[in-house]
Amino acid sequence: MSKIMTFVFTIVFIVILYSIIILSLRIMAKDVKNGGRKKRLKKASLGIEVMDPGENQTLKKGAIIPITNEITMGRKDDNSIILNDQYVSGHHSKIYIRNEQCIVEDLNSTNGTFVNGDMINGRRYVEEGDKIRVGSVTFKIIG
Repeated sequence: MSKIMTFVFTIVFIVILYSIIILSLRIMAKDVKNGGRKKRLKKASLGIEVMDPGENQTLKKGAIIPITNEITMGRKDDNSIILNDQYVSGHHSKIYIRNEQCIVEDLNSTNGTFVNGDMINGRRYVEEGDKIRVGSVTFKIIG
């Protein structure tokens, strides 16, 4: 009788051991597949569309620029969008997203930044469909 009990316990132990190994391998495979990250919901992505490139040869009408972090505009080479326009300052304006809201900020430019035809002072929240004019260039917020 003790040989039968020993055999049964050995079989049960082996089944439990293999179950633990298989479960561990499944968990590790899932971690490797996801890169160890939890799935995140994608935020609605925003961008700006070039409605009128004005005097700028580098911009094409209909081009879309995604707003991922921050977009700076101006004549200087360290801007995200370099505008060769006589009405644009070195560091003219920037567009960024904070708390899931899009903001346009005039950086004390000489000729101003316009949202829907109105000159802005400092920052202004913008929404999909709003038009932004910097110098002779017109952009539209798209989502």
